[in-house]
Amino acid sequence: MMKLKNVITSIVFGSIVTYVVPATANEVMDWDDLNHYQLDCNQKQQQIEFLNSMRTTESDRQLLRLQLKLTPWMAVTDGDKFDKLQKQSTGRYEWIINQHLHVLASQCY
Repeated sequence: MMKLKNVITSIVFGSIVTYVVPATANEVMDWDDLNHYQLDCNQKQQQIEFLNSMRTTESDRQLLRLQLKLTPWMAVTDGDKFDKLQKQSTGRYEWIINQHLHVLASQCY
């Protein structure tokens, strides 16, 4: 009986987090698209603004981690979204954004 209660609680809170988190987290492009994003020195300022707009705050990443913990079935039911949220929650998106910004700063004058 206790396991059933835990499962129901997880589903209820997971459903709530699923609807709350997307409203608070920034929408970012897919990992492969961001990883292969073509930088253009002629549009340096616009690209800097665009890349910075995809950043997530620490509170966004905490909410994403909470969503992943409360909806573990997402790894099976929607693997692509799970992978994207996991990369966002761990800061891997931040790393690649920083790499693109570094290239813009160091190679575009």
